[in-house]
Amino acid sequence: MRALPPRPAASDLRRLLSFLRPYRWTAIAAVLASCVAAGAAAAYAYLIGPLLEAVLTGQPVRLGDVAVNQKDLLWAFPIAVVSVALVKALAQFLQNGLMQQVAQRATNDLRQTLYSRLLTLPPSFFDARHSGDLLSRFTGDVTQVEFALTQAMSSWVKDSLQVIALLGVCLINDARLFVLAFIVLPAAMIPVSRFARSVKKVATRTQGSLGRLNELASESLQNLPVVRAYGGEARMLARFDEEQDLYLSAMKRSLFLRGAFTPTLEVLGIIGVALCIAFGAKAVAGEPELAQKLVSFLAAALLMYQPLKALSGTFAQVMAGLASSGRLFEIADDPPEPDEGEPAGPLTRALELRGVHFRYESGHEALRGVDLVLPAGKRTALVGSSGAGKSTLFSLLLRFADPTGGEILWDGVPYARLRRSSVRAQLGWVPQEPVLFSGTVRDNLRVGDPNATDEQLWESLRRAHADGFVRSFARGLDEEVGERGSRLSGGQRQRLAIARAFLRAPSVLLLDEPTSALDAASEREVQQGLAELMRGRTTLVIAHRLATVRDADLICVLENGQVVERGTHEALTRANGRYAELLRQGQWAEPTVAAAQASNA
Repeated sequence: MRALPPRPAASDLRRLLSFLRPYRWTAIAAVLASCVAAGAAAAYAYLIGPLLEAVLTGQPVRLGDVAVNQKDLLWAFPIAVVSVALVKALAQFLQNGLMQQVAQRATNDLRQTLYSRLLTLPPSFFDARHSGDLLSRFTGDVTQVEFALTQAMSSWVKDSLQVIALLGVCLINDARLFVLAFIVLPAAMIPVSRFARSVKKVATRTQGSLGRLNELASESLQNLPVVRAYGGEARMLARFDEEQDLYLSAMKRSLFLRGAFTPTLEVLGIIGVALCIAFGAKAVAGEPELAQKLVSFLAAALLMYQPLKALSGTFAQVMAGLASSGRLFEIADDPPEPDEGEPAGPLTRALELRGVHFRYESGHEALRGVDLVLPAGKRTALVGSSGAGKSTLFSLLLRFADPTGGEILWDGVPYARLRRSSVRAQLGWVPQEPVLFSGTVRDNLRVGDPNATDEQLWESLRRAHADGFVRSFARGLDEEVGERGSRLSGGQRQRLAIARAFLRAPSVLLLDEPTSALDAASEREVQQGLAELMRGRTTLVIAHRLATVRDADLICVLENGQVVERGTHEALTRANGRYAELLRQGQWAEPTVAAAQASNA
């Protein structure tokens, strides 16, 4: 993965909070409910001092401007306490519900933003990153951010306001005690800021290590047959254990920081309270009327213990969520694939490549001045040995990448002037290995046309010679195909891919010989669908079967990134050049010959 500059935590926090903006009125209502709850907590502390004074002295006490005697206090105080408790409970219920609602919606928006960006990023982005790490960010990092928003941020709003309200009670009772108790706060800011930086750094390292673990596990499971065939279980397990040791090392550091943070703040808080008690006891001896204020003050200070503890407990989670948001914003900041320009209509004249070059970032030049004309409505076969550049040429036509030299023309208009999406809308691509998604037959067909009716779906299946096996399913179009179409045979998967191409109704077909991996019986069924699909359409096919080559209107031989021969099958055979050499080397075989060889084996 390419190195990225460090991201300022403040910037990530601002961007994360920007996802709350659409729900600001709900968030404001939650903050107001938190203010009410904090005021109720402050009322508790304010009432304790006068209550104890009345109980201990038997004298009337004052609650603000109201004098209350001991007799009235016996019924007034319980009513006041219960009322305060009810108000606090209702306010906390509203605060929790509203803040959770805001946080969940903001997280959903973040997840949708991330997913939509992934869908629009160029192929080069995915070439430079492992799918396991991207999945780790989309799952693990989003979960961390979700917790930070739904739990930590909710707690921070509620507990911070409660601490502020209790501080107000302390200040109202006696300014001298307030200054003395919280003189340690500036000193506390030093370890807090150091903890913040350390926790965020460790959280970023931990999430990165977890991403690498996911990469390794994903690769191992996807390639498990190869791992077993070559006896690589022990090697893969050793690699996994090595990476897991790095993850555990990062987690130990993270757990140490989280574990040390809360006790550090508690000790600093206890020091402040102890100073208050020592100073207050001496002051009360000289000023007896200060006793009531000292009790209320200490009550407020003690009531602050729980919200302060909650704040310190969620601090690490907020820092972890902030670190995860930075990893997510790295993806969101990558520029999407550009999609601007003129719309491309159906191909009517020709698709032309003029001196097309393409060089990969590694320096390998896959295409070296390719000149090729695909006449509209004609079938062109592209042949050549492995590594000749056939797949790279397909990638350029699909606009997964742009040429590093030369140009591609669509009816005389340069590709660079056309919108990528409009070009792809005119192309039907049937790869050698059919790509199906988990879901139903209907879901997979509608990739070609999301608005297709059932009648159109069945018609596309009929033209692809796939309606027979789909009708045999118990649920028909609603039959589950399994992960990557695992519940279907290779021929069935390929015919569904062809039916999907029919629904798209493209003007140009790009076929990476979709029958090369099939047995003879399945190939005949798929060939029938392909013949129907190619009729009247401009077709470029990477040929692996001699039958496909013979039926082509034009054959182009690609070698070392250049077109070295072109012509019909008969003409190229008579020329006795590279094409004839490939024939002699057995590059293509007739389906009947391949089937006979398979049966003899």
